[in-house]
Amino acid sequence: MRFKTFSFIIFIAILVFTAFFISTTFRRSSENGTNLSPFGRFPVGGELKISTSTLNLPVFEETATTSEKITEKILKPDSAQVSKPAAKPVVKNTIIPSGVQEVSAKSFEELINSSVVQLYCGYLGEGGMTFSDISRGTGIIFNAKGEILTNRHVIYDENSKKVRSDCFILKSPFPNEKSQNPKIYYQAEIISYPAAGKLSDSFSQDKYYNDFAVLKIASKANSESKINLLLGFDYAVQTDYLILESGTSTFNFLPIDWNYQPKDGNLLITLGYGVDASHIANKITSTIGELWGNVSIDGSSKPQILLIGSNATIGFSGGALINPWSKGFVGLISWITSGDETGKYTVAIFRDFLKTLMLQDLNFELK
Repeated sequence: MRFKTFSFIIFIAILVFTAFFISTTFRRSSENGTNLSPFGRFPVGGELKISTSTLNLPVFEETATTSEKITEKILKPDSAQVSKPAAKPVVKNTIIPSGVQEVSAKSFEELINSSVVQLYCGYLGEGGMTFSDISRGTGIIFNAKGEILTNRHVIYDENSKKVRSDCFILKSPFPNEKSQNPKIYYQAEIISYPAAGKLSDSFSQDKYYNDFAVLKIASKANSESKINLLLGFDYAVQTDYLILESGTSTFNFLPIDWNYQPKDGNLLITLGYGVDASHIANKITSTIGELWGNVSIDGSSKPQILLIGSNATIGFSGGALINPWSKGFVGLISWITSGDETGKYTVAIFRDFLKTLMLQDLNFELK
């Protein structure tokens, strides 16, 4: 009798242990076995696939926005000012929507490789022996003249009220499979930027929304400045320049998609020199995020400041918001939100609003 009782106890113990083991194994698989997209809701390689004929772009987890010097964090937008989709749609259709026109015959990789650059802006000391108060961000070459879009806060020090007048253009190959360091290509000239930052009480008490600036490629980096020693990177060689230059004094650029009209739930791509866990920004990174809504600065219903779901970090200031179907530029990335219970947003100035603001503030026509 004692033997039977003891055997029964052992049997029950084995059952309990087996149930616990199975439960634990299943729980760990569900938590760690799924490779999630950067904004943590869709499995990579599942519902988030986009037609490879239109896009062949790796998705890196937890990479994106704002400059290295200034980490912008805005307040949660007023819900009354933001339009959000009622549900979170799952994208199943990977076919290019009817009526969408590609803005370039070049491949996505070619466009990115020849137009998305890294900016180091600061103050080059007398004799070129020091380089101080450095801000690191992203820039987009947007026309054949070599003019570059970036953020105002990359080139302007809001604390000292001074322009970081010495800007250098660097670039890494794309894709950068060997994690090569960027090379120093050009020195850039600052063409124009808003004289004062404009605030919006309805959007954020402490951040401006005219966060843009225009630079231009001025000359190849001068070895006499010793900027290579100051930054710790090599100069580009002649063959490197062929990627960016399309002729004498003309440059490859990222075309603008003037037809795209934002709709909640659209998938958009963010591009820029995002940092990794070691704060190294040696390659162009990307996230694919869902458009969550629009912040209307002037109270109109027109798209102005777009919010894209993204688990973003520093490095994307001045980066590009891209329509994956057309391969065209549709917005200038500026900053990110944080502390929101629904996650982070990458914040971008929409193309049409950017054009209007640049004409008003800079008398510069974006085209």
